[in-house]
Formats: sequence, structure tokens, C-alpha cells
Amino acid sequence: MAAYDRYEIDPELVPLLVVPEGASLEDVLGFSLERLDEETWKISTEIQDAHRQPLGLVHGGTYAAMAETVASVGTVAAVFPDGNIAVGQSNLTHFLRPARRGTITGTARAIHRGRTSWIWEIDMTDDQGRRVARSTVTMAVRPRAEAPT
Repeated sequence: MAAYDRYEIDPELVPLLVVPEGASLEDVLGFSLERLDEETWKISTEIQDAHRQPLGLVHGGTYAAMAETVASVGTVAAVFPDGNIAVGQSNLTHFLRPARRGTITGTARAIHRGRTSWIWEIDMTDDQGRRVARSTVTMAVRPRAEAPT
């Protein structure tokens, strides 16, 4: 299954992809995404050494990357059919509780769907349902360029 199929993104996006399938950050870190509805997405990853800092805790960058990924995919899925793309504009991630093993699951909700920006809130929990991180991500919505020929 191609990456764009996993994320329910229009196949027209494929010519714009410049990173080979399986080589992007989300692929390397093993993120899995699922659309729940138009404004809600889920992202998860099973904690591996690549997610941890030297003391064995999940690195804050893992949470920030999860938040950025799910907000990007959720926004692009909605705005691409209208000739737009989405790029990260800001990412504020709070680390609330340490995690060492298991699965981290983030639920992302679009709280603002504007013409030029979207704002997402992402709550990340551990296997026991405890909130481990919370992010707010702002995505800039811009017209997409034509794919290079």
C-alpha cells in the first residue's frame, strides 16, 4: 500500500512527493495514521529506541513530530482538492508525563479551519490512557505549485 493510500490523500499528490516512500520521518519513526472524520485524526507509534533519549524516555521531538505529522496530513487531505498545500507554521508541544515503552496514541482535532491557516490540538496518551503530551499546531494553507516535469 502506498503512503498516500494509508493517509487517504488524493493520488494527485504523488508527483509532488520528493522523498522516496519509506524514507520520510514518519516512515522511519513508524507512525501510523487513521482518519476518524473530516476534523479528527489519530496517530500512533510503538515506542522503539529511535523514539527515546539516552535516559530511555520518549524524546520530546517524537511528540512534536507526531503532532506536526498528523496536523499536516489532516490539513493536506482537506485542502489539496481545492488546489492548496499545507505547511507547518508553529508547533507548541508540552511534555506532561514520561513514557518508556508501549504505544503512544495521539488524537488530533481541527479547532480552526480557515482559508489561510488551520489550528489543531493533539492529545497524546500512553497505553493506560494517561496524557503524556499535548500539542497545538498551526498549519499555513497556501496554493500548490504545479508538479515539476
